[in-house]
Amino acid sequence: MSGARLLGSLKRSVGIKLFFMFFCTIVVLVSILGVASYTVSKNVIKKKVAAASLQTVVQASDKLDFLFGVYEGLSRQLLVDQDLAGQLVSFNKPHINTAEKTELSNAVVANLNSIVASDQKLFSVRLVPKNMDKTKIFYSKGASSLNITANNKVWLDKVVEGNGQVVYIPVHKKGLFELNTEPTMMIGRLLKNLNNKDAEYILLLEVKDQALTDVLSNVNIAESGQIMILNYDNHVVHAEAAELLESESSLKIPDSETAEEGSFFTKDEQGNSQLVVYKQTVLSKWKMVGSAPVSELVKETKNIIQITMIIAILSALLSIGIGMIMIRMVAKPLVKLSSLMEEGEKGNLSVRTNFKGQDEIGRLGQSFNQMMGQISLLVGKTNDSAQHVLQTAFELSEVSQNTSTMAKEVAVAVEEIAQGAMGLSMEAENGMNYADNIGMNMNKVIDINSKMEGSADRVYQISNEGTGYMGDLITKTNSTEELTRSMIGKVDKLKDSTSSIRKILEVLTTMAQQTNILSLNASIEAVRAGAAGKGFMVIADEIRKLSDQSKVSISVVQDITNDIQKEVEETVDLLLTASPLLTEQIRSVKEASTIFDSVREEMGLFIQESASSTASIRELNQSQFILSESISNVSAVAEQSSAASEEVASIATEQLKISEKLVFLSDKLENLSETLKESLVQFHTNRGE
Repeated sequence: MSGARLLGSLKRSVGIKLFFMFFCTIVVLVSILGVASYTVSKNVIKKKVAAASLQTVVQASDKLDFLFGVYEGLSRQLLVDQDLAGQLVSFNKPHINTAEKTELSNAVVANLNSIVASDQKLFSVRLVPKNMDKTKIFYSKGASSLNITANNKVWLDKVVEGNGQVVYIPVHKKGLFELNTEPTMMIGRLLKNLNNKDAEYILLLEVKDQALTDVLSNVNIAESGQIMILNYDNHVVHAEAAELLESESSLKIPDSETAEEGSFFTKDEQGNSQLVVYKQTVLSKWKMVGSAPVSELVKETKNIIQITMIIAILSALLSIGIGMIMIRMVAKPLVKLSSLMEEGEKGNLSVRTNFKGQDEIGRLGQSFNQMMGQISLLVGKTNDSAQHVLQTAFELSEVSQNTSTMAKEVAVAVEEIAQGAMGLSMEAENGMNYADNIGMNMNKVIDINSKMEGSADRVYQISNEGTGYMGDLITKTNSTEELTRSMIGKVDKLKDSTSSIRKILEVLTTMAQQTNILSLNASIEAVRAGAAGKGFMVIADEIRKLSDQSKVSISVVQDITNDIQKEVEETVDLLLTASPLLTEQIRSVKEASTIFDSVREEMGLFIQESASSTASIRELNQSQFILSESISNVSAVAEQSSAASEEVASIATEQLKISEKLVFLSDKLENLSETLKESLVQFHTNRGE
């Protein structure tokens, strides 16, 4: 659980990431440098020691060749020694007497003893007949008679097969014939005699193993290293430990045909790494081999590991200190800035940073404060604009409702006028019938005249009422025209407000783009800074995300504003369309008012004529003509009034539809304003908005 929490905090905290980055970078680099130094130093030392050890072995090999060269020279002298050859021939004559034979034997032995006496490294010198006849053997002091076995006979046969060439016989713990008290080696050579085959002898120069020890006494490649001489079948010819003689060596040396000298690293029987250097001698073809444990050769490099561990610990402490400083300088301000951004994301635009430094963190805090201030100012202005839009929507809604109510009243009044005109037309027809029947029914003139006076009174009253309705209609129509003009002005202001909002949104869009560019520049600088700029890469990504969120919000507000502007423009178009209709309606109403005035005047004349008809029946014919003409005029006026009323009714119906659509648009504008206001409610600035 603690590991999971640590991993979670590592993923969330830039400071911890920076801390681990510095810690791991410094410690790992120091560790790698130390291990690399140790490895390189170890390899260099191994190579140098191998080269130096090889030179030492080469020098030891040269010394051994020099020693063997001395004895090869001695064997060559005996090979060409004519006195010795003559003595051997004489000794092997078949008819020689015992005294001569003894004298010749003593002379040969004396010569051999003189050779041994002159060289303390020689253990003995033997002359063995080629046919292995023990009775004809010659040997110096220190040597014994032959003890020929299957093992040593093999070596004697090799000397014979050498046909005069030197044959080197490895060291044996008790000598080749197992008669000695100390290890010795032999150098064998066939002393050929072309004139007498019976006089051919095998010369055996028996050299003490101590001679080889003396040659290699100063050869040392390490304190616990060892020097050995191996023959061609990898058996030990010489070693410091006598128990290793005649045994097979665990070191596998390459064949002489492929490598006469060289060095390599191998593992011993215990699995420890060892350095092995070797050099093949020129004369004996044996290999001078030196070996030493690698751990002893490179023991001085342990100091490098110790120093590396100390430096790694100091580097870890230094990285911890640097990491804590980075956490204090970078991580804590970033955590605080992140929390302030989260508050701003929730709508609290009053948050501010208190970074006072002049570095990137300080400039980031100042930029954050400026950004929050600009956003707060923008939200405040947008809120004010939304309030104005909402108030204008309320006013537009009220005006639209009033216009709709007035349009309904106008429709009712026009309907009443149409009904009055129809009644007037009917009465005019009745008047025509009465005028036509005047001549036929004079007795009914008084009654008809009375009825006409009553009808005239009613027409007069209806005309007065129509005139009053037309006056009210003119007044209301004028009010409607004024309200329409006022509505057009307010809608124009609303259009200007949406244009202002769009300009503000353009400013916000520019700010968002600049913020995005700023974050992009920060990302570029962070990439250019390399590993040290990864923290600023995270900051740039967060600023880019905030810019993208602001761009989305601005896009939403811009879409809403575009819808508002579109609806306002449609409202303006409708109002501009309704304005000429209202003007035409006013003109028609004024004409109808004039008609009603004419009707009222004509009805006054009709009443006067009716009175004259009552006073003077004599002027009945003339009055009848005047009455017929007046009734015709009344009928025409009534038809015209009816037509005008139908036209006014149609205009009023169209105005009612326009008013209802205007009410619908006002409600929609009000809803949009409410939506804009609700979207701004989540933001809180210093003004408490």
